[in-house]
Amino acid sequence: MQDSPNILVPELESTSSESSQADASSPKNKSSRQRDIQVRATLLRLMSYLFRHKFLLCVAIVFLMATGAIEASFVKSIDTILKSGFLNGDDWFVRWSGMLLMGVLAARAITGYIGNYTMAKAGRLVIFELRRDIFGNMISLPSPYFDKNSSAQTISKLIYDVETTSVAITDTLSIMFRESFKAIGLIAFLFWSEWRLTLIFLLVVPLVVLVAAYTNKRFRKTSKQIQGSMGGIGHTVKEAVIGHKVIKVYNGQAQEAENFARANEFNLQQNLKRAKVSAGLVPLTMILVAPAIALILYIFLNYLRTGPESVVQFSTYIMACLALMSPLKRLAKVNEKIQVGVTAADSVFEVIDEKPEVDEGEELLGNIQGSIAFEGVEFKYRDDDDAPVLENIDFSIKPGERVALVGSSGSGKSTITSLILRFYKPQQGRILIDGIDVNQLCLKGLRSQFALVSQETTLFDDTIGRNIMYGMVDEYDEQRLQAAIKAAHVDEFLSELPLGIDTMVGEGGLRLSGGQRQRVAIARAIYKNAPILILDEATSALDNKSERYVQDALETLMKGRTSMVIAHRLSTIESADKIVVLERGRIVEQGSHKRLLKKGGVYAELHKAQSNSPKKGFFFWK
Repeated sequence: MQDSPNILVPELESTSSESSQADASSPKNKSSRQRDIQVRATLLRLMSYLFRHKFLLCVAIVFLMATGAIEASFVKSIDTILKSGFLNGDDWFVRWSGMLLMGVLAARAITGYIGNYTMAKAGRLVIFELRRDIFGNMISLPSPYFDKNSSAQTISKLIYDVETTSVAITDTLSIMFRESFKAIGLIAFLFWSEWRLTLIFLLVVPLVVLVAAYTNKRFRKTSKQIQGSMGGIGHTVKEAVIGHKVIKVYNGQAQEAENFARANEFNLQQNLKRAKVSAGLVPLTMILVAPAIALILYIFLNYLRTGPESVVQFSTYIMACLALMSPLKRLAKVNEKIQVGVTAADSVFEVIDEKPEVDEGEELLGNIQGSIAFEGVEFKYRDDDDAPVLENIDFSIKPGERVALVGSSGSGKSTITSLILRFYKPQQGRILIDGIDVNQLCLKGLRSQFALVSQETTLFDDTIGRNIMYGMVDEYDEQRLQAAIKAAHVDEFLSELPLGIDTMVGEGGLRLSGGQRQRVAIARAIYKNAPILILDEATSALDNKSERYVQDALETLMKGRTSMVIAHRLSTIESADKIVVLERGRIVEQGSHKRLLKKGGVYAELHKAQSNSPKKGFFFWK
C-alpha cells in the first residue's frame, strides 16, 4: 500500500520454459516458492475468518452445489423433451412437461437464493470482523507507524481492501462450488452420451490450466499496484478536502487537479493491465476449446451418425459441450479473484499484524506529586538519522511548578512533551515522574495523569458535551461537566446554539469558530482534572475577548498543578517559575524571566525581537 503512484510495474518475464530450465536452487526460484508459500498462508488465514461461520458456510455450499446440479440437469431435460415430446409423442409427458419444467426452475430459484444469500451473509460477517480487527489494532499502534503511513492509505485498507478481500473470497467459493458441480454434472452427461468424444473434449483442460497458471503472476503484480493506487487517490482527495479553503484562496485548483490526474492515471493504467489479462483469458479458453468441438462434429457426422435419433443425440451433446463452456470460463477466472483477494488480504493483515505500542510498564501512579525530570535524554525519530532531535536534555520540574519551553520552530519543544507521554522512547537517558522512570509505568496509568491542550485543536464529530467528556463518558458527572463548561467560558456561546450542549460540532469541529473549538478543548482538560498539564500555545486560536476568558480559566486550572507550557509568544510566559530555552535540540539556557533577561543571552535576544513587534499577546497567568 505504500507504493508510489510513480512506480512502474515491470512486464512479466517468460513463462514455463524458463522456469523449467532454471536451477531449482536459484534465488529466483526460491523467491517464487516463497511467494507461493506466502499466498497459501494468506489464503488459509483469510479462510479461517470464513470458517468461524461454519453453519452458514455449510448451508451455502450445499445449496450452491444443488444449484449447479440442477443447472446441469437442464441439458438432460432438453434431451428428454426432444425424445419423449417430439420423437415419441408420449401423452403423459406432453401433458405434464410444462409443470415439470416449472418445478425444476422453481427449485433452481430457491436453491440459488438460499446459497447466494448465505454465502453473502458469511462474507459480510468476515468484512465486519476484519474491519473490527484492523481498527482495533490501528488505534493502539505507536506514533512512528502514523509517521510512516498516511491516514488516506490506512483508510483505504480499512474500506477498499477489506471489501475487496471478502468479496473476492466469497465470490470465489460461490463459483467453485456452483460451477464445479455444474461442470461435473455436464461432464457426467457427456460421458454417458458418448465417452470417446468426451475424452477428446477433455484434452484441452490441461491447456486451460496452463493459461490460468500463466496469468497468475500478472494478476498478482497488477493487483498489488492497484491497492497502492487507491491509497494514492485517497491521499490526494483527503488533502483537497482538508485544504479546500487554501486551494480557493491561492487558486490551486489546477495544481490539485494535476495531482489527482496523476494518481487517477496510475490507477487507470494498473486496472487496464489487469483488464487486459482478464479480458483475454476467456477468449483464449474458447480458442483452445474450439478445435475439440470442431473435431467432435467431424467425427460424429462422419462416423457416428445413424438416423433421426442421432439428431437429438448430437444436439443435446453439443448443447452440453457449449453449456460446459460457461462453468469452465468462470472457473478459469477464479484465479483472478483469488489473486485480487490475496493481495488485498496481505494489505489488511499488514495493519492487523503491526505491533501495538509496547507497554512493559507495570507500576500504576496513584496520587502523584507531579515532579518531572529529564536526565541526559537523547532522541532520534529514526535510528539511522544523522543528527539527534534532542541531545543531552537535563532539566527538572518541581510539583506545582509552571515551566515554559521556548525556542525556534524545530528546536524540540513538542518532542519533549511527546517523550513524557511516551509517544516515543528516547535512545538514551531517562524521564522520571515522581522519581519513577516512565518506562516502568503502564501507559494508561501514565497518560491518565496528563491533560493536553494544543494549538491544533482536535474535536470529534460528536456533541459538545461528549467532546468535553471524551474518554470519560463513563465517568459522567453533571456538576463536574457544568463546572468545566463555566470555567472554560464555553457557556458564553452555548446559549446561542439551538441544541446547546447537544450541538454536533462537525468534522474536526468545523461548525464552531476557532476560539469556540479551543475553549471546548480547554473544558475537556478541566473536566479530566489531571495533576499535570501540557499547554501547547493554548490561546493561539483565540480572539482577545476569548483569550481573556481562557486566561482566567487556565489560572484557576493550573493552581496546585504541574504545568508545562510551549510558547512562541514570550510575553505569555513571563511569569513562569522556570523558562527552558532550546536551540537545535539542546538546552542553551534555563531560569526565570528576569534572570534570563539579565543574562543577556538567547532568551534576551528573542524577547527583545518580539518586544519590538507591534503585536503582543496576553499573559497566561498574572
